[in-house]
Amino acid sequence: MSKRITSLSIFLVAIFILSAHSFGQSVPDLFKKYQDNTDFRYVSISKEMINLATLFGKEDQGNSQMISKVDEMKLLTLKSNRKSDISRTFFSDIENSITGKPAFAPLMEAREMGVHTKVLNRSLPDKKTTEILIISKSDSVQHFIWLKGKISSEELQMMIKSKN
Repeated sequence: MSKRITSLSIFLVAIFILSAHSFGQSVPDLFKKYQDNTDFRYVSISKEMINLATLFGKEDQGNSQMISKVDEMKLLTLKSNRKSDISRTFFSDIENSITGKPAFAPLMEAREMGVHTKVLNRSLPDKKTTEILIISKSDSVQHFIWLKGKISSEELQMMIKSKN
């Protein structure tokens, strides 16, 4: 009987671990997974550094004010063919990390000169914090950028429109 209970316990623990992994990871978990991988370039910019950069930039006042609302920015860059195993795994992990609740909404999608770019955003449950994702794929370089802050969808759309 105890052998049967032990086997059942091991089975249940294994199912729990596998199911927890299969539900995906959060965006911060994705960065933790790849930040030390030597195939990737990883950059993390704190709010203090972002604010310092806005002091020296020649951006218009509206964009500087919006950029100052960003609390955190992280980037992962992979120089690898889009069809390589590491790129496929990376983008599968991205898809898993962005399927959580609340859902990310598409803001923009562009395809130009072999580069496919998507911009997505979501408001977190506190209704004050927004996450913005920029996913860019080309044949040789893949980018994943995450911004977190207090930027409204309207402000982000205004910035995108002003750059076009």
